[in-house]
Amino acid sequence: ESAEKFESASAKVSTIADTSKKSMGTLNKEMLDLSTKTGTAVTDIAESTYQAISASVDTSKAVETVGEATKLAKGGFTDSTTAIDGLTTVLNSYGNKVKDASEVSDVFLTVQNLGKTSVNELASSIGKVATNAANYGVSLQDLGTAYIQLTKRGIETSESTTYIKSLMKELSKQGSKTAATLQTETGKSFTELMAEGKSLGDVIQILSDSVGGDATAFSNLFSRQEAATAATVLLKTGTEDYNNTLKKVTNSTGAANDAYKKMTDTSETAKQKMLNGIENLKIAIGTQLNESLDGMYQHGQKAISWAMEFIKKNPDVVKAVVSLTASLGALTTAF
Repeated sequence: ESAEKFESASAKVSTIADTSKKSMGTLNKEMLDLSTKTGTAVTDIAESTYQAISASVDTSKAVETVGEATKLAKGGFTDSTTAIDGLTTVLNSYGNKVKDASEVSDVFLTVQNLGKTSVNELASSIGKVATNAANYGVSLQDLGTAYIQLTKRGIETSESTTYIKSLMKELSKQGSKTAATLQTETGKSFTELMAEGKSLGDVIQILSDSVGGDATAFSNLFSRQEAATAATVLLKTGTEDYNNTLKKVTNSTGAANDAYKKMTDTSETAKQKMLNGIENLKIAIGTQLNESLDGMYQHGQKAISWAMEFIKKNPDVVKAVVSLTASLGALTTAF
């Protein structure tokens, strides 16, 4: 039965997997290996693999991405579905501008640790701003730093998303005061400044310097209140503090893995891995047995059909058997 459940889960994956990139045999082995390593049910691993491929993750990297999502979920106190959704959203938005899923996981965990947000909240909100950020040349680390600065000052994650998105639109919109000011002060557009390595904190400082540090004049550069709020918070943070935080996010390699190790270094996890390992052993044995049992099942169906037909044609015989069985039962009880 365990093998049959995994077979069904694997079959679902096969409906969308590109087996020219990786065979189902290899994918099944990878899913079982990841399940045994993490203590996560292989049927859950298979479902996450399906979600990953469905979200445009290359089949050859699907199980690897699920592995990162599993670490992120554990270290970020969320579920695998939310983690895989957040990872694939960012991967699809940034494309080759991020190395792989592990880089995204490390940024998520660091933003959770340094800001007043969670992986769950971030994964649920970042999709509304990630594509724009990537198009404007704002790195994932820079975007993460903006989330840290806004959320740790009491702005909820969903609101921070709206504010950051509004800010970037104003900075990049042709004809806006901020875009014109950047062009006047630097001779470059917002996107060009991002491309040469400036941070959002640097850009905000350029705008503040352009009005001599006057808070009212600075706020008046923005046509939208959301953008002005985000800019004001980042200005109060200070360029030095902003860029120091950005360095921490940029140098966060291994953050997700470290959090995962701490969260799984428990007796509960050890027990779960043992029980899950036994389940996977059952799957391995059952997969071999089911090949032999298929023939028996087919013969069993024929036997059932014959019995049903016999009952219809011989009701008196059936009644006699039932009566005899009842008598024997009563006799056994008496003794």
